Amino acid sequence: MGLSEKKMVRTFNSKELFLLKLLVFCLFFGRGWQGLFWDLPLRTLFWDEYLLEGVVTTLTGDTWQNYVTNRIFNVDQFIDRLGVGLGLFWMFCAFAVLFIKETWKFGKWLLCLGSFSLSLLAFLYFKDKFWQVGQFFEYSTQVIAPLILAQVLYGGLNTARFRLIIKGIIATTFVCHGLYAYAYYPQPGIWLQWCMNVFCFKEDQTAIQFLIVMGLLDFIAAILLFVPVKWVSSVAIWYCIIWGILTSLARLVGNFYLEFFWESLHQHLYEVLYRLVHGGIPLFLWWCSKKEA
Repeated sequence: MGLSEKKMVRTFNSKELFLLKLLVFCLFFGRGWQGLFWDLPLRTLFWDEYLLEGVVTTLTGDTWQNYVTNRIFNVDQFIDRLGVGLGLFWMFCAFAVLFIKETWKFGKWLLCLGSFSLSLLAFLYFKDKFWQVGQFFEYSTQVIAPLILAQVLYGGLNTARFRLIIKGIIATTFVCHGLYAYAYYPQPGIWLQWCMNVFCFKEDQTAIQFLIVMGLLDFIAAILLFVPVKWVSSVAIWYCIIWGILTSLARLVGNFYLEFFWESLHQHLYEVLYRLVHGGIPLFLWWCSKKEA
């Protein structure tokens, strides 16, 4: 390693580790909340006749119709219990993250398993959205966040290569998010509703054009992250921080009703929690980048 490269190597401090732990805690807690109380896209797999009919008929000797109508065994109940089981696992991961230490070797495997489970969840959403590639890779930051924590906690160094990898992960998430905002894929109707509720737009067309502009900014920011001019990349990072946090909060703000205070929190706060990494990981990157030589 040359002298110039050594200057780019830094260790992580306690504040950076705390920020990562908090973000990964929120990620797992939010997904755990979803698994325990709300729906996971498990039926998109277990009700896929094209994929599973042969397996079901071979293993049971019965028809697919009897399988989906719970005559073989209660498929709905199995799916619900599997969702709760995943919720409990993610809740365990969440609270383990708060206390995990470098001396706990099992912690690295737990974080890797948690990351793997989130990648399977991303795949289920990918399948549920008719194999839209952007849907899968939009979850990049969520899937990789536990691995970033593992790297930092278990002796990793704050190197230029490490920061470059994080930039790639952030860029992937924002490009894929931008594909929906820009209307390369159909703009989600709920996004339009959020824009109208949060920004008080009067017409759908205004919300549509606003999202298109934000999609373009997502693409631009993803490119500028890699510009080797510090102030330029810093502007891109701060865009990702602010927009990532705002899009997370929009899930709650756009669906919050004071007269249904607790119901609004229960139905939408978990969506905010697991998406905070979209703005939080760029914040971690900015913090790490301040130490560049």
